[in-house]
Amino acid sequence: MTQTMADRQQWEQATAGSRLLAIAADTELRRRHPDRKIELLRSAEPAPADDTEREHLGSALHSVLAEPADRIRDLGVEHQTFQTKLDERQQLVVPSKDLNWDGFGEALPSWRASRRDPILQPPKPQIIPSATILQLAVERDAEPEAAD
Repeated sequence: MTQTMADRQQWEQATAGSRLLAIAADTELRRRHPDRKIELLRSAEPAPADDTEREHLGSALHSVLAEPADRIRDLGVEHQTFQTKLDERQQLVVPSKDLNWDGFGEALPSWRASRRDPILQPPKPQIIPSATILQLAVERDAEPEAAD
């Protein structure tokens, strides 16, 4: 069985319920109103394009599809130019303050953490006791202490 046939059978199974309801509704309408003139259904598909419309659509489609391709190509060139400049700048060296000690160093050193900084954390939230606990605490504090 070809894929087209399988697709058709799958479509028929998926739409069987709604098609049967439509047929039943049409039958009931014709039974209740036998004298009513009912228009035949028309396809919602647009009319086929003639040769001039096809040529016009083809040229419009070509220009629409060519524009993103040109932009993508231009972005690739721009990226390559940027990457080349970045590579050149990362090779630059500058003299350090003390030539006897350090010599030349990178002009744009890559970021390195010199030491670990503490991780700042927000304070822990204050836990508010429930009303029952507060009441028990008040009652406990109100009781007189036992004498020695």
